[in-house]
Amino acid sequence: MKENIDFSRVAQAVEARITKRVLAGATLCVQIGGERVYEYTGGYADSGISLRKNALFRLASMTKPITAAAVLLLQDRGKLSVSDKVSRYFPAFAHMRLGRLSDDGAVISEEYAAREMTIEHILNHSSGLGSGAVGDAQWAAAGTMPAALQERARFFGEWALDFTPDTNQQYSPVVALDVAAAIVEQAADCDYQTFLQRELFAPLGMVDTVFAPTDEQFARVVAMYRLNNKARGISRTPMGREGHAGMPVGYVSGCTGLFGTVDDYARFAQMLADEGEFGGVRLLSRQAVQAMRTPRRAHGCAGMDDFSDWGYTVRVRHRAQEGVQELSPESYGWSGAYNTHFWVDPRLRLAAVFMSNLDNAGGAGSVTAFEFECNVMRSLRNA
Repeated sequence: MKENIDFSRVAQAVEARITKRVLAGATLCVQIGGERVYEYTGGYADSGISLRKNALFRLASMTKPITAAAVLLLQDRGKLSVSDKVSRYFPAFAHMRLGRLSDDGAVISEEYAAREMTIEHILNHSSGLGSGAVGDAQWAAAGTMPAALQERARFFGEWALDFTPDTNQQYSPVVALDVAAAIVEQAADCDYQTFLQRELFAPLGMVDTVFAPTDEQFARVVAMYRLNNKARGISRTPMGREGHAGMPVGYVSGCTGLFGTVDDYARFAQMLADEGEFGGVRLLSRQAVQAMRTPRRAHGCAGMDDFSDWGYTVRVRHRAQEGVQELSPESYGWSGAYNTHFWVDPRLRLAAVFMSNLDNAGGAGSVTAFEFECNVMRSLRNA
């Protein structure tokens, strides 16, 4: 069957956008059963420079599933449990208050939260930390964040919550997963970068996945573009060596900041598709991967749409509808703010990765991500 799949519609959709100058370029791949069945690279990395498959992209929130994997790896080893209260590692989290905004936009701390936050609440975006207007206001008022994860987590322990943990689900873009990364540091007794490199990136062969690219790697980082008003072309957006706009160069985070290539991330996605194994080596238990893709709250809770629920940092699809959501039920994945996207289909043992470079494409709501999903699934159905 794999030899008979015609994926041409995938490339045609991307090339149409490049021709219309609403996309600079893209590189993508599809793997089934561990075999690369399709790949495409087209467009440009910068003006006059063709995009190559070994280009590095800013992964943004596609950093988060890597953080979830790091937490689950340590749970497999008995170093922590996702049911642990965060206050076990950072005592200030035992006494967090709920917040609201005053008429002038200031944060007012009110009653204590009725429930303590756990690691699981962080992983499935039900922590209430940095998860709404209260979190946004505190982030804006804070200015520069502490550089060290331990100090940053203690700082967040002083914040007011948007809601009591486990009473809602609301995405925490740049805050809560940093606390998870700081917990990884304590449980592993080493810094977060070292842990990721030693326990995930090296075993997976992810040689270009870093928070701070070398000069050679940075020479392969794609330029950033922005879609103009009313989709009238794209314009280059200046960015330095930072992994995320507004954050320092080399900022280490559990939320964002990693750079990587399509092939590197495909290795990570393939490990998930193979239930925690890669190249005959087990990195995560089968139970850990199943936990990652299993929603913990009843469908229909606030914060998700009619087709999806939150697993651990990943959006899990629970039903399909043509033209709306075409992935198989139980498929899961996530996106980055700069137009990167991946998903894993456990039924098909499929892993797919898409990378591009638009800073206002819409993240998980990006039309290019939706087209990629639809065109891959339609190619499979028509095989």
